[in-house]
Amino acid sequence: MELQLFGINHKTSNVSEREQFIINESNQILLNTFLKEKFKEKIDSFFGVSTCNRTEVYLLADSGLVSKILLETLIFFEINHIQKESFYILDNQDALIHMCKVASGIDSQVLGEQEIFGQFKKAIEVARHTDIAKPSLLSYTKKVIEIVKKVRTQTNIGLNPLSVSGLSLNLVKNIFEEPQNQNVLILGAGSLAHAIIDDLIKKGITNIRAVNRSKKIIKINNDHEIVPSSLNTLHRELEFADIVIASATADLPLIGKGSIENALKVRRNKPMLLIDLAVPRNIEEEIKKIEQAYLFSIDDIEKITQDNYGQRVIEAEKALNIIVLESQDALKSIREKITKDKIQIKLESFLDQLSDEEIKRFKSAEDLKQMIMNLSIIKYEDKSLDEVLDIKNIDNHVIESMFKRYIDNA
Repeated sequence: MELQLFGINHKTSNVSEREQFIINESNQILLNTFLKEKFKEKIDSFFGVSTCNRTEVYLLADSGLVSKILLETLIFFEINHIQKESFYILDNQDALIHMCKVASGIDSQVLGEQEIFGQFKKAIEVARHTDIAKPSLLSYTKKVIEIVKKVRTQTNIGLNPLSVSGLSLNLVKNIFEEPQNQNVLILGAGSLAHAIIDDLIKKGITNIRAVNRSKKIIKINNDHEIVPSSLNTLHRELEFADIVIASATADLPLIGKGSIENALKVRRNKPMLLIDLAVPRNIEEEIKKIEQAYLFSIDDIEKITQDNYGQRVIEAEKALNIIVLESQDALKSIREKITKDKIQIKLESFLDQLSDEEIKRFKSAEDLKQMIMNLSIIKYEDKSLDEVLDIKNIDNHVIESMFKRYIDNA
């Protein structure tokens, strides 16, 4: 089996396409059942990552199977409005390199952003916790995390880091001369909402209210916490909001064109800035047609910033060089372990067939590897023992360790 992946991102699709293909904990469990029924033992395991920039599926499966798995995944999600060309497929080292680029932030629209690393690790943990991602696949993700940490240590790609929440604040400051005098409404109460509120407060913007499905307290520090209003108060809250920043998890938009038109009437057409960071989107795109409403999607705000772009490009090139070299070593290490594990199983099967007398001879043998090879040739014609003969490619001390483990466990 080999490492493979498929997905769409900000380079191949726009937000209206990406919001059709979202992988979360619940549908990932259903997808796992679906794919296992379709492909049986041909697929070891997978896990998905969905962010505002991308949705990708990383998997360990039989060589060349990724195209078929992609097609079946599109059927499962009933996706027929995204062009096939919007999806990309990678395997082996290319797949591992891509995973490292994603997790390190150098494949993000905001070059070098750091939020993706946490999202990547969380996706792994969810898949591991639900037993969707198996140990064989997790051995690759472990290497990815090690490589990304090395990239962060050996380059300045994370220096003066940009983030989605930081970009939102930049946009607010660009539009309002005195943003601290504006009323801000946050839609959602997740980690992104926390980050947004934290950034706003640090810049002196404290007239902040929030709306969420549940009354989940948003605690920023010892001095600031916000208790969101319930979702049924949203229309009333919009009447007081000069700035709306939305990051709630929802399948359908929570703010429609009609609700903004009604809010503007109460506000006597005082303009509103709306920033939609959610994918799927929280705010209807039709609102862009309203003259006094200025709506920016995640794709819009990420095109605005060019802060430190030249320096980030230089650091990204350094990061990529590290990733390419480290991924070669990582693949070699993983493949060696897989080979050793297979030989260990075959060796134990071979040794199980030996008599006590033969085991005693093995214990006193000076060249254990040669003795195993000689005896397997003389005594057995079973073709399944070919992998035992592959021990000639394994160091003597490794074979001795395998044999000792067998004796100790006997």
